[in-house]
Amino acid sequence: MAKEHESPDKGNEAAKKRPALHRASVIILVSIILIVLCGALMLVNNNVSLAGDEAFASQVDAAIKSAEKWVGSNREDILKKRNIGLLKALRECNEIKHNQVFEEIVKSFLAARGQPECWKRLVDPNWPVNEQELNRAIENENIDNKWTLYAIAPEKAKITPEEMQLFEPERWSGRKLSHQLYALTTLRQTKGSTEQLDKLIEHLCDRVSNELFFDVIKVDIGQVGFILRAGFPEKIRRRWVERIVFNQLPDGGWNNRRSCCVGGRRSVFGFSLPSGNQHDTILALTVLYLVKYQYPEHFGQNYRKRQVAVTLPAQ
Repeated sequence: MAKEHESPDKGNEAAKKRPALHRASVIILVSIILIVLCGALMLVNNNVSLAGDEAFASQVDAAIKSAEKWVGSNREDILKKRNIGLLKALRECNEIKHNQVFEEIVKSFLAARGQPECWKRLVDPNWPVNEQELNRAIENENIDNKWTLYAIAPEKAKITPEEMQLFEPERWSGRKLSHQLYALTTLRQTKGSTEQLDKLIEHLCDRVSNELFFDVIKVDIGQVGFILRAGFPEKIRRRWVERIVFNQLPDGGWNNRRSCCVGGRRSVFGFSLPSGNQHDTILALTVLYLVKYQYPEHFGQNYRKRQVAVTLPAQ
């Protein structure tokens, strides 16, 4: 008789639990759908261009003009900090399109004494390199700089690429992957192309491009620049360049402190924007020079030519 009295109670409890479980399942399902949709929208925002050719070209023009003024206004600080990679970038920009300010900054740096002098080979490919000084510098530097020092004078370096794992296609990621790519493109400039080196550089560009595709929080300016510098503009989405332009500060520069914390970089949340720094500004300016002057056809920068061809009066 006791069992007969318990059965209806248990049945009622089960009946009460079913709607609760159903509601919980619906909430979980809706949450998953919302998360997927948000992720998809973030990927679209990161990778799909939002501007037409003419608008994009105007934005790039304005950003370059402001950034060039920033470099001119901060030339003394650039020369004081002597960041070799940035000075090389200014030299490359000047080669793409002559800029008197860039040329003067590079000449001033090369004329000034500094140790170790072998680093100047990165800025001037004809700069003489002392073998002993080069190898002392390699010994004292971190792995990223070891790669670059090796790349500027491989015939004088006592260390081998194998010892530094420089040719490893999958070993490195993040910042080290970007710097590996930078060193290998520098090595190609020094020694010339080989099939093996070209394939490795393209493979690393694919890996860096994949990182950029999924990095919805920010665009790594250096990564975009290294891929363009390697000669693969087709691996760069125009949206990434748009986002770089969008992050230009009112003073004409760029500063990574405006981004959320990624890869150890500190975020600054506040009402006032930071001023530009030379690292991010010169990297961004290099990207824009490559987009506008070296690879215009890949980024819709030749729209003016098409427009002129359409509007020319009949003869």
